[in-house]
Amino acid sequence: MPERVAPNRTGLPRIEAILLDGSHHTLTPHVLDVMLDNDRVLKFKRATGWVTVGIDPVRVNCTKDVFHSYYGQERRRTASAMARQPYL
Repeated sequence: MPERVAPNRTGLPRIEAILLDGSHHTLTPHVLDVMLDNDRVLKFKRATGWVTVGIDPVRVNCTKDVFHSYYGQERRRTASAMARQPYL
C-alpha cells in the first residue's frame, strides 16, 4: 500500500508519523523504515488513512535479507585465499 507522502522544501518525500512517546514527525521513507524496525512508531499516515502499528498490516522491510537470498555453494574467494594465491 502506498504511504501518504508530502514533499518538503528539499523535494524529498515525507510521511507523517506519531512515535511511541506521542510526538508528531514527518519522516522520509528510509527513516520511517528504521523507526519501524526499532519499534519506535505508534502510527503513520498512508493515502488511505492512519496505520496503527501492530494492528494494521505494515509491509516488511526486506533489505536485511537481500544478501541471504542465495543458498548455493559459496564461490567467492576469501581474503586468506587471495593472499595465498595470486589473482588470475
